[in-house]
Amino acid sequence: MEKEVVDYDFQSQLLEDRKEKIEEGGLLKMFDEASFLENKPTWLKDLFKKINNYCLNEIKEGVKITHLETYTRYSFNNLMFCKLKAKLESMKIYLKLRYSELESPPKWVRDYAKISRQTWCEAVIREEDLLSETIFFDMLFELIKKSFNRVIRHPRLSKFPVGKPVKVLPNFIQPTRVKFDVEVGTDGFCQLGIRVHKTQLPKVLEKLLE
Repeated sequence: MEKEVVDYDFQSQLLEDRKEKIEEGGLLKMFDEASFLENKPTWLKDLFKKINNYCLNEIKEGVKITHLETYTRYSFNNLMFCKLKAKLESMKIYLKLRYSELESPPKWVRDYAKISRQTWCEAVIREEDLLSETIFFDMLFELIKKSFNRVIRHPRLSKFPVGKPVKVLPNFIQPTRVKFDVEVGTDGFCQLGIRVHKTQLPKVLEKLLE
């Protein structure tokens, strides 16, 4: 049974945990298709529209799209199977597939497991790859569908790797006023959360920075 888990993008996951919002000058910014495609070339916008239509309308009813600051993802029952990152010169597509199991993978697909330390394939699509659109989209959509099927069969593949929250209470603060939460991910990163009364914040920060 496969036990690997998905999201290796720590910074993006932090954004997700903040409910897909960031605070800028006191205003909440929401991310959407317009922000994802902002300043991108026409060919890339067209590529996104075709991928988006396939994922939302042709794979299975109930697939959802989520736009975050650094990527756009597709999921079914909260199980992510496809992630997109739009660059000026390329579209990067991340799929939950084993490269070694792909038969005659196209040149624009590579094994991303050594970089992510998890099972991922990365497709880097450039404008010249779209010269034979029919062949290209047949291959791309087949890979996306394989990723969907694989995640559905093995739901644990789409879970973010974190350990159980560990409550840490430093000895320099009052127990009733401060709480630390630490989530330890299998990717080597730790996420630290702190809840403290504003009157205690200077003292806590001073100790943490010593």
